[in-house]
Amino acid sequence: MNMINLIGSLLKPQTFVWLMVSMLGLTACSSAKIVRVPTPLAEMSSPLELQRDWQLTLDQFAYSDSEGLYFGADDQQVYFATPSGLLTAVTKSTKTRWQDQIVWQQKFDQPLISGPTVEEENLILGTAKGSLIALSKKTGQLVWQTQLSSEVLSRAVVADGDIYVRTVDGKLNAVKASTGKVKWVVDHQLPNLSLRGIAPITIHDDVVYVGWESGYVEALSAKSGERLWRTQVAIPKGRTDLERMVDLQSQLILTQGRLFVLGYHGQLVSLNPQTGNLYWSKPVSGFRDFVVDESRVYLVDEDDILSAFDVANGTEVWRKDAYKYRVLTDVLSYNSDQLLLADGQGYVFWIDKIDGSEFARSRVSNNYGTGDKIVRVMQDDNRIYIQDVDGIVSAYRIKPSNWYLFKHPEDPLKIIQKSAP
Repeated sequence: MNMINLIGSLLKPQTFVWLMVSMLGLTACSSAKIVRVPTPLAEMSSPLELQRDWQLTLDQFAYSDSEGLYFGADDQQVYFATPSGLLTAVTKSTKTRWQDQIVWQQKFDQPLISGPTVEEENLILGTAKGSLIALSKKTGQLVWQTQLSSEVLSRAVVADGDIYVRTVDGKLNAVKASTGKVKWVVDHQLPNLSLRGIAPITIHDDVVYVGWESGYVEALSAKSGERLWRTQVAIPKGRTDLERMVDLQSQLILTQGRLFVLGYHGQLVSLNPQTGNLYWSKPVSGFRDFVVDESRVYLVDEDDILSAFDVANGTEVWRKDAYKYRVLTDVLSYNSDQLLLADGQGYVFWIDKIDGSEFARSRVSNNYGTGDKIVRVMQDDNRIYIQDVDGIVSAYRIKPSNWYLFKHPEDPLKIIQKSAP
């Protein structure tokens, strides 16, 4: 993927047109090309590997339309959607035939761009034409459908019987989960340029926390949408709209009495969730979801550099550029000791939280030998689910590698027990 296509996949459609004109104008003045070469991986002997349990071929998963689409799961089934409008429910248990793996499928006449979110007995999805849809988990049949103002780009968040979603035109909607009736709508003026996709809201104790494309964080009453406080955590700088882009694309994390925010062309900040006052900030630019545990914040910046920061004061604890430009996914917490993430070359990594060293690595591929571009990863017990741009969904079992079994024949399960969530 060249640089123009990469940026185009990240921007909202109306802003990409503007950006293309600007970049083509710059190209006429200069023959220089921007090249982002993925950092080669160092050789290692991995104690873990992934064994594929099952694999399904669905519709292609365009990178530009993937930001709001995630795996949904309950005890028995996994749910996933593709931008073409295909929603699939799959049983977690491994079946002999791939046809038996699928519980049901629904095909919509409009693109699916967010969800599915599991809400009790229903699934919640958003479409490119502004529809918010609730379907039965058991059958896939329609429960209700509500028309909102524009594309429902953010993954729905459900709390206390209400659903919270954002649309591409800058509106935050609170909707009754039982009926689809809109309770309240908050409007926010958007900048000329922002990234494609919208982070889901964060909610706690009847307070909704939302990060806007303008660099503001707001706390709102979950009951009424009334603003409780607003803080600007990223200030636009530069002469062009591209330089001034300060989108808060990562999901806000509220833990240990602090609200953590990461912005593109912005900051990593720690806020007081009661007042919005700043505890600390660090100059980091990122747009992927990150992880916070009891002591540290773990994130990937816009150049795919992995870092850890102290929760209390923001001090950088470690920084690793071993995966620079490898198009990393969101950071996941694998267990109390390790992180989990994947890249655009088909690798899955286990990272030690203490020093950022690589604990294990495994490469995956679909039946066609492609699928290097991983768009979504979900861990569930000792299994990992992966979705790639070719529309292939795979379930992998985590197991000791052949190298580990050779080195430790006396206790082959030790490494799995150590790494299990």
